[in-house]
Amino acid sequence: MSETIKTDVLIIGAGPVGLFAVFELGLLDIKAHMVDILDKVGGQCAELYPEKPIYDIPGIPYITGHGLTDALMEQIKPFNPTFHLGEMVTTLEKIGEPLFRIGTDRGSRARHHRQDARAESGGAAARHRGSRDQHRAQVRVTIGNSK
Repeated sequence: MSETIKTDVLIIGAGPVGLFAVFELGLLDIKAHMVDILDKVGGQCAELYPEKPIYDIPGIPYITGHGLTDALMEQIKPFNPTFHLGEMVTTLEKIGEPLFRIGTDRGSRARHHRQDARAESGGAAARHRGSRDQHRAQVRVTIGNSK
């Protein structure tokens, strides 16, 4: 059995940049789903150095990878993102304008067709074009192995 979930934006990568993108999108009333190959949020900060001090976060003199992840999760809590953890995006196919089909190694599928928002992680940031009152395109995420 598969379940279809609707959202505005699909973010690939649940590290600090992806988590902050959820916050920025949430301020604009844009809902997000996140996909990450790791089985937990936080990216490299959580996986490789959760207890190592980080000194280069603006406005925070000292924080650990675990502390940064916890703070970002608290910050995005009001926006209720949906996480698809332990899944690797394996396909990204443009199937129309502006429609994309995203597939994962666990059989999840997503369709993204919102023109005024785009979110990426791993060195990119959330971008928003237009007002939050513009048309609301949807992402359809099918959980499971059905086609």
